[in-house]
Amino acid sequence: MFALIDCNNFYASCEKLFNPKLKNKPVVVLSNNDGCVIARSKEAKKLKIKMGAPIFEYKELIKEKNIYLFSSNFALYGDMSMRVMKTLESFLYPMEIYSIDEAFLDLDDQNIDYLNLAKDLKKRVYKWTGIDVSVGIARTKTLAKLANEMAKKLGDSVVLIDKKDIQKTLKNTDVEDIWGVGSGLKKRLYRLGIYTAYDLSIAESELIKKQLSISVVKTALELNQIPCFKCEKNPDPKKSICTSRSFAKKIEIFEDLEKAISSFVAIAAQKLRKQKMQANFLTIFISTSFHSKDPFYSNSCRITLPTATSFTPKLIAYAKKGLKKVYKSSYLYKKAGVILSDFSSIDHLQKDLFSKLDEKNKKDLMKIVDQINYKANKKALFFASEGIEKGLKKSKIKSSSKMRSNKYTTSFDELLEVK
Repeated sequence: MFALIDCNNFYASCEKLFNPKLKNKPVVVLSNNDGCVIARSKEAKKLKIKMGAPIFEYKELIKEKNIYLFSSNFALYGDMSMRVMKTLESFLYPMEIYSIDEAFLDLDDQNIDYLNLAKDLKKRVYKWTGIDVSVGIARTKTLAKLANEMAKKLGDSVVLIDKKDIQKTLKNTDVEDIWGVGSGLKKRLYRLGIYTAYDLSIAESELIKKQLSISVVKTALELNQIPCFKCEKNPDPKKSICTSRSFAKKIEIFEDLEKAISSFVAIAAQKLRKQKMQANFLTIFISTSFHSKDPFYSNSCRITLPTATSFTPKLIAYAKKGLKKVYKSSYLYKKAGVILSDFSSIDHLQKDLFSKLDEKNKKDLMKIVDQINYKANKKALFFASEGIEKGLKKSKIKSSSKMRSNKYTTSFDELLEVK
């Protein structure tokens, strides 16, 4: 048995949590540079504001309906997510954190009242964090996902284990609404005459395996209450790490772009070390704006590192070399980023004969830098190549976030004030 707990309208809920005047008001959270919609409250959804839509399309609606807009505040969302997950851990079931606002619990077929458990989960999370969640319980993860979607619509918890209820649900579920079915797979299923979840559940396994893949066979079995996907308590580390940003102001000068790339490398390298991995491959990319009348230019440089590393200075040095190869003057750059890939374990270090600093010292140095920055909850230590001019870092490299709410739970300078 699996329970899927999903935070309702998570980003918007986090904004409402610390601002009582937003209760029952339409709230929209925007992407970097305040360009597109990435989250909506239930009130905003009723106004038919679409996910991913450019916010300027709703300029008149925003004024007419008094819609509250917020820049994305990932420090707040990340901390609230951690609090929700810690609350779920208190139930002592094996847990898989599926995303920032979703988690599976492996209930291990215990002889308990599942509906009461679902209600207890919902009640405790709200009491301890203030975040409302939907809870769906079923014998497989795929059915638990469907149960959770039903719970969102009903505003209550749903346990989906009765065969008649499952059959009815599958017949009323379009095949593209099944967990793991994207637009490409949907078209292939349509060609086989499979239009609903029920159609998939009764399809012949050999036909699906031959025409599609074994993963679709597993999904079909899950719809028939046969578990195929286990709870991933220790998910595999990421295969690549990308850090990129659209700039608040366009960058033309090479030195400014170099500082941005160096900053992105430092962020990506810190994430890499957190996974206890090192990279063998580095990619840097730069681009002007697609939507501007300025001349367009986009390019990337791929670098195979001589030895795998997570040492930030070394990665920055290679990123700078890559930037010099692709940079062209007289262009106004709007976006840049770095990608680290081809990982290997940090426990399997390959010696660099020409390095002036041995690998253990490099590892210890980076560990100290990471620990200090973690305790300070900011970049207390950074590399000179990232730039030390405060004006530059604020006005150019950083994304625009004029409507960001306070970091209520992670910054002493931005704690909630009660008057």
